[in-house]
Amino acid sequence: MNHCIKIKQLSKLNEFRSSKENYRVFWFPNSVDSMRIEGQKVSDFPNLIVFIVPGKDVTIECNGISCGWVLEFSQNYFDLLGFEPLVIKNAILYYSLGQIPKIALSPKIGLRIQSMFEMIDEMAGSNIPNKEYGMFSLLKTILIYCDSKCNINLEKGKSNQELITVLQYKELVSQYYTNRHLVSDYAGELHISSKYLNQLVKKVMGVTAKHLIKEQLIMHACRDLKFSAKSVKEIALNLGFAEPYHFSRFFKNYTGLAPNDFRAAS
Repeated sequence: MNHCIKIKQLSKLNEFRSSKENYRVFWFPNSVDSMRIEGQKVSDFPNLIVFIVPGKDVTIECNGISCGWVLEFSQNYFDLLGFEPLVIKNAILYYSLGQIPKIALSPKIGLRIQSMFEMIDEMAGSNIPNKEYGMFSLLKTILIYCDSKCNINLEKGKSNQELITVLQYKELVSQYYTNRHLVSDYAGELHISSKYLNQLVKKVMGVTAKHLIKEQLIMHACRDLKFSAKSVKEIALNLGFAEPYHFSRFFKNYTGLAPNDFRAAS
């Protein structure tokens, strides 16, 4: 792995300045005196997980010697996290609604999460071979454990409808990216026009609707080129390209490298 996961134990006063590309996952097995994200106070519970996206300042005051942990990793890890609709991947959308993605876990699950954070910390300070893979595996397990328990409640109210539509679009793209490469395919299923869908995605996420389709294709292509023995032709056909040439041209336009060159450099 070319990127590292950082872990830190929290104690007394902790200030985390905004990072341009790194995500943070905070774990609090016990209560804290105060936690603020961009000045906004976060409700405090024991066994609490909080997801922080790039660009957010965080201040934490502990009421004891130690009150928890923070994991930090870059968005590059999303390629390796697989394509489950994990809360961390959509966290920035929730912030756009003024909601902070957090999860209050049961004490039983909390004990398991605590053990995994301790194992990551132990690995980080060791010299064991391939420790980065072990740390990543535990990080992914933590995110999957937490995903189904997120306390964000997105009701179909007027103020949330745009976000709901964008989330629905992202979910459809993650399911059908191999045989639906046009925005119009998804707009029709959502019963809106392609133009309106593109406006919504751009408003909420700052990118075009087409970009999300391309991003999904590139992520899967990169993963297969890095971690499988499939030929470029096989990968192209699996991703819905009629001709390997079209896939190779698409891949090079997006990454700057031909598929075989990307594989050789990985």
